[in-house]
Amino acid sequence: MLEVTKLRFAYPSGESFAFDLRLATKQCLVVLGPSGSGKSTLLNLIAGFLTPSAGDIRWHKKSLLGMPPAARPLSMLFQADNLFDHLDVWTNIALGVAPNLRLTPNETKLIDDVLAELGIAEFKQRRITTLSGGQQQRVALGRALVRSRLVTEAGLARSLLLLDEPFSALDPDTKAECLALVRRLVAEFGITAFLVTHDPDDASALNADIFRLPASAN
Repeated sequence: MLEVTKLRFAYPSGESFAFDLRLATKQCLVVLGPSGSGKSTLLNLIAGFLTPSAGDIRWHKKSLLGMPPAARPLSMLFQADNLFDHLDVWTNIALGVAPNLRLTPNETKLIDDVLAELGIAEFKQRRITTLSGGQQQRVALGRALVRSRLVTEAGLARSLLLLDEPFSALDPDTKAECLALVRRLVAEFGITAFLVTHDPDDASALNADIFRLPASAN
């Protein structure tokens, strides 16, 4: 379970936020709220890109505070999917496993298995720029799925997936396809998904619980 308890954060401008929520393992939560309500702030606190002034973030009862972002048991998917355009699909996913690309035979097999599971094995030697927007997001999701089956140095599974409006720029049909894929990953592979969005229909597509943030969290 992900537990965000009495979490507090303030920007130098004086804008401050407070968060309390729980997300059960192998479930999906959609965070809704207008611009400025703190959606991305909450996501960045969980990911470790921001440091709270008070409160705690716990994953399976273990605090994540003090852990650098790379050591936290999660993967993050942004609207800009952070893929490397000049590299092929397989290498983009492999970089999520080992930045030096020194993979074990088991890790190599895992990448191939995930490519097959997502229906993109035929694209593994193609550069990212040759793929459609939906195919690129499948690659990004594939990297997250591979990471979810690995553990951190602290022995924590990377099975928490944070999504920061990654499908908002896609056309409606492609967006629906990607949301359906996330829903399948949650159901089949035990991933816990945390999606920030402006669109309440995303919750229905994911069969997700909703956490609403008010217009002002001060």
